[in-house]
Amino acid sequence: MRHFDEQAFYNKRTFEATGWTYLQEYAVDFLDWYEECLKIAPTVPAKDWMIAHDMLTPKDFWRAMRRGIGNYFRAQGVFPDFREARDFTAMTLLNSIISPMPRVNPADKLLVGKYIPKGVRSKIRPPKVFAAFSDADDLDKAALEPGHYVIKSNHGSSHVIRAKAPISDVDMAAYKATCAKWIAGDHGKFSSQWWYQFIDRKVFIEEDLCREEGEIVPDFRFHCINGKVALLQLDLGLGTDARNNPVFDGDLNYMPHDFLRANKGEVDLPEGAEAARKAAAAICKKFPYVRVDTYVRDGEVFLGELTFLPNSGRRRIQSDELNEYLCGFFDPIPQVVAIGA
Repeated sequence: MRHFDEQAFYNKRTFEATGWTYLQEYAVDFLDWYEECLKIAPTVPAKDWMIAHDMLTPKDFWRAMRRGIGNYFRAQGVFPDFREARDFTAMTLLNSIISPMPRVNPADKLLVGKYIPKGVRSKIRPPKVFAAFSDADDLDKAALEPGHYVIKSNHGSSHVIRAKAPISDVDMAAYKATCAKWIAGDHGKFSSQWWYQFIDRKVFIEEDLCREEGEIVPDFRFHCINGKVALLQLDLGLGTDARNNPVFDGDLNYMPHDFLRANKGEVDLPEGAEAARKAAAAICKKFPYVRVDTYVRDGEVFLGELTFLPNSGRRRIQSDELNEYLCGFFDPIPQVVAIGA
């Protein structure tokens, strides 16, 4: 991959100094560099892989690339430096624009189980899905036994409804209206998360891992780089004032640093943490970067989703030490790959 050391707009003008003035020039420089690299890049087979440059029209690719870079520029105050790994968020952004994505879309929550390697399928599974629909009006066709469930979409973020069956007519009408908005929405449209538009949109009903009101199931977010588990971001108390995001290295040693949100202190890792780490290590092998989201309950490990651009590439790493640690795993940085026959 050709180095990009001579381009005029790489990290040399701040947002405070220029506003949006040079975003257009930066984007043009990036596109010229990328298309030159594609001509000499190694290829992967078209039957298995896809890239944004080929899947999108030139106009739509330009928009996705420019939005991703623009979001970073606005949030960070500088252009992303794609020449070498100096910022974790910049590397995940580069990955989102240039890296190939499997045609069996790993961001589709209904397909995520296909990315569990055979060797760890006895250790981790997706939550059980009871029904899936392309039309929100079909939601009431699900034959649900009395109990607690979760309604989600397969193509978005934070699309979660907790429901208790039997569901009243009033609640069902509200759930249908919300799910219809999910299906109509275009998640990733205003970022460089182009892969979401190639998911066949559905809403689905799955088992609720919380077995009683107010129960919190630990959310293990493993940030994996070049096939290695680099960081565990443990998300506790989501949606509460007590939310805590302690972080651990790839060997599950506590790190006293803030990552994307506040680390309020070390906690004891629950039973199943090591099994979740091993499963994430097996799942991540084919991706330059992926966040493997898992849940642990009573030692049992569940695979929630695979994420390729956390926080749409906007959020700043709060600890310089942690940022430097993560960048050490980007060797090499995400590489340009073309699609072959």
